[in-house]
Amino acid sequence: MTTDVQLTKWQKFRQTVVWEYTQVIAVALILVFGFIRPFVVEAFKIPSGSMEDTLLIGDRILVCKFIYGFKIPGTDIRVFEFHKPARGDVFVFIPPHETDRNFIKRIVAVEGDTVHTEGRKLYVNGIEVNDSGYTKYVGGHYGRRGDFPPFSKTEDYMRDNQLYADYTLTENQFKRQFPDGKPFVVPEEHVFAMGDNRNQSSDSRTWGPVHIDRIKGQAFMVYWSFGQAKPKIWEVWKMIRNIRFNRIGKLIHTEDGLN
Repeated sequence: MTTDVQLTKWQKFRQTVVWEYTQVIAVALILVFGFIRPFVVEAFKIPSGSMEDTLLIGDRILVCKFIYGFKIPGTDIRVFEFHKPARGDVFVFIPPHETDRNFIKRIVAVEGDTVHTEGRKLYVNGIEVNDSGYTKYVGGHYGRRGDFPPFSKTEDYMRDNQLYADYTLTENQFKRQFPDGKPFVVPEEHVFAMGDNRNQSSDSRTWGPVHIDRIKGQAFMVYWSFGQAKPKIWEVWKMIRNIRFNRIGKLIHTEDGLN
């Protein structure tokens, strides 16, 4: 009888310990995968060729979401800010004109920088950017013609779902208003984004600068890549051939072309 009572006590003790450990593990998993994960890394798929050849259609990338920090809701306090958005970073963000989509581009200028183009030449703060190693020009201009900037007719910046082209000065208007060729100045708490595939990219040249609160994070690696062909599920060999093994694990580098 004593043994049975002791065994029952031991069983109760063991059940209590197991239950407590189960709760601890469950809470830890919830924290890691439910709370912490959204602030750490997120996966994205590349749907267009605007960042070729840096990123290809079908690339799956990882984005570090905490690198630029995040704001405490209801405040202007930004925590865990390892570094500010920098020229040359490849980043994911919500564009000002399509607030239900994620875009990926390269930051070419940050707040206070001046930026303009002359043909295929990009100038930041009056210095020509050496970007030939990671950019390309294919076909005509995307959505607009001529050199940037499309200077704003007013001091106000775009609101959601408005195109920057609506605020563009004509070439003659620009020359009259800015006879010295004053370039576009990136406003405070904004960055200027461009695709590496310059002529096939809808970017800040068309819809304006990106506010830092719209930035989701910095892209740092291609973890998987699959070609555009869509073989049938039973065509295993074709599916394997469609995998771009040489791109798996490829790091996405910051390239500002100014150093």
